[in-house]
Amino acid sequence: MFETFYGLSHSPFSRDIPTNELYQSVVLEETLGRLEYAAQRQWFAVVTGDCGTGKTTTIRRFTEVLDQAKYKVLYLSD
Repeated sequence: MFETFYGLSHSPFSRDIPTNELYQSVVLEETLGRLEYAAQRQWFAVVTGDCGTGKTTTIRRFTEVLDQAKYKVLYLSD
């Protein structure tokens, strides 16, 4: 409905947005850097936050740049 009106190719609020098209905010860059730091040191990392803050989107973005042969991501949702 509003996608056509504004000329959008897909809904901006869905989970299927390609991660390379995400807005690279300062907070996203910082979070990705911290996750990369934890992964390089083989630490566990926990991402927490209120509903709608972008936790799932951030994890999706992060896992797409990881070497799948080297890293295993476990996503637990409650």
